[in-house]
Amino acid sequence: MAGRTHYEVLGVPPSASPERIRAAHRQLAQLLHPDRQGTASSAERQLAERRMREVNAAWTVLSDPGRRRDYDRTLRPPSAPGPGAGQSGAGRGAPQSGPEIDDPDEYWARRRAGEVDPDEVPMGAASFWLLRRGPIVAALVVAAILFVGTALAGGRGATRSDAAEDRPPPLAPDSECVTRQSDGSLRTVDCIEPHQAVIQLAGVSSPVACKEGEEFARLNTNEGVCLRTLDGWVPDGGS
Repeated sequence: MAGRTHYEVLGVPPSASPERIRAAHRQLAQLLHPDRQGTASSAERQLAERRMREVNAAWTVLSDPGRRRDYDRTLRPPSAPGPGAGQSGAGRGAPQSGPEIDDPDEYWARRRAGEVDPDEVPMGAASFWLLRRGPIVAALVVAAILFVGTALAGGRGATRSDAAEDRPPPLAPDSECVTRQSDGSLRTVDCIEPHQAVIQLAGVSSPVACKEGEEFARLNTNEGVCLRTLDGWVPDGGS
């Protein structure tokens, strides 16, 4: 592990709680998972695999209380250090003092900057950012496209619905309409011809048979009908 401690691999201090260690391992495991490396280069995938093995090894030790106690004892310097013991202790990977970093990825990025690995292709800042944030950005873009598409489709549907409400109700099959002749009498015509009313009920004898909004009239054949008139037309003289 290039002299790094398990705590350094996970990006947590030696005093970290089990919950914090678990959270750091989960976050790094998600970041390094092979499914997240689809657009990475071959060298970047190899690096992610190697780091994943380090993370899993650190988790195996630090997640077990007994193993962690034994491991912590190996990190402590001897009780009576001799000359040069401080340097040897640091070489064994003793924790370095310094500001604590809460973000494991930031801790890792700083550690990587100081490493020397001849078989590793340097990863730029943009590649490291895409490795961590790329899937989130892609998901937000897809969600925005779906939202805009749904809004546009809903607007078109509402416009078509409003237009349908403005159209007059369709005529029933075989409907007959009424027009006034020059002599003032009413006669039936096909509804595709000019007309002033539509017959709703034929063969009635009095206005009581007509519904509200309908007009009673008599045709030139003396047949009583109930009419739905157009534009306020009144069949006066036909009753």
